[in-house]
Amino acid sequence: MPGLTVISLGGGVQSTVLALMAAAGEFNRVPDCAIFADTGWEPPSIYAHLEWLSGQLPFPLHIVDNGRSLRDDVRALTNHSGSPNYIDIPVFLRGRDGQADGIGRRQCTTNYKIRPIRRRIRELLGLRPRQRVPSGTGVELWLGISTDEFSRTRPSRERWMRNRYPLIEASMSRRDCIDWWEDRYDRPLERSACVACPYQSRRRWVETMHRWPELFAEAVEIDANMRRGLAFAKEPYLHPRRIPLAEAVRLDQAELGTGMDRDGFVNECEGHYGV
Repeated sequence: MPGLTVISLGGGVQSTVLALMAAAGEFNRVPDCAIFADTGWEPPSIYAHLEWLSGQLPFPLHIVDNGRSLRDDVRALTNHSGSPNYIDIPVFLRGRDGQADGIGRRQCTTNYKIRPIRRRIRELLGLRPRQRVPSGTGVELWLGISTDEFSRTRPSRERWMRNRYPLIEASMSRRDCIDWWEDRYDRPLERSACVACPYQSRRRWVETMHRWPELFAEAVEIDANMRRGLAFAKEPYLHPRRIPLAEAVRLDQAELGTGMDRDGFVNECEGHYGV
């Protein structure tokens, strides 16, 4: 069975530049495709960016999901399989004594991004569900991690798949990726993250409040609903201040102003482990 080369596309800075560099032939070969896993909770700018990007690539861009929407599941206080009283996002926890008390487990990347991407790769290989990958089958997965994120590189957990990091091979930092983009394109380079991701920076929350007020209002509602509806031993919050979201972001705005966030995101989600 022939090998397959796939870009795991998160739609953010590094993976966008990786895809465009690959399209320009700047690596040793052109990938067979790129795959974007849609959680159903990206901001409108990312969907518009993906539509533009697909027209720039000489290889197909597949958009996949796990059959559910992370937004709808969190609103319903269920996880990726519909189980109640559990959510997959890493909420900030506060004990009943009012003190910070940890962070919930991050399951969203695995369940809404990694698994759908892996499922599509298996489909592209012509495999049925649960069919074993034949010996000798090779898949190279290109991941948009730059030199300043080297600690986030990981070997593949699948014996038939090899993770590759072309930006690191090219000695490119995140700043280098932005410079590469700005030298060639006169349009904004968006940051990939779910609207209500707890890992986003405080400035990103302020940006969301001003740029997408309806989406921010929904996040405020979801934040409050988690504490009303989840039977947790600790109180969950979307914001690291561990206070109601609207109040937290008003404090952020007073401290930070209203400038748009371009480089302060805590953990941009590019659709693979730890990114």
